[in-house]
Amino acid sequence: MGQSSAGLTQITGGCACGAIRYESSVVPCEVHFCHCRMCQKALGNVFGVFGSIPRNALRFITGVPASYRSSPHAERGFCPTCGTPLSFRYLKSDWIAIAIGTLDQPDQVRPEMHWGIESQIPWVRICDELPCKRIDGDPEYAAMLSS
Repeated sequence: MGQSSAGLTQITGGCACGAIRYESSVVPCEVHFCHCRMCQKALGNVFGVFGSIPRNALRFITGVPASYRSSPHAERGFCPTCGTPLSFRYLKSDWIAIAIGTLDQPDQVRPEMHWGIESQIPWVRICDELPCKRIDGDPEYAAMLSS
């Protein structure tokens, strides 16, 4: 789980203006396209791409992100200077999802699935063979929110 097929063994990244910089010796896993409405609204786009790392493996080198409680169950981190969306995390989780576009080498990780496809915009067609999951009716998601 700590190394991608490209041999990446650590990550670094940050926001557009450079006020926030981060690093982790853990490479993101469960990298996914997220098509949910919450991501669409928060990112101002039709989908986001995130990868998860343990929260205690993420270290901010420069600056501290601001956070926004985007639902009763989650918060999003962003740069308070330039507004770059940086992360997403469920409040009851020890994991944090990093926005892949904020990595210094985003091409070094690859998405493994599409999440929240019930909200996928009909004209978005990503030609891949990745598995697709719905959020509604997902027992793992429901259990996490109720625990």
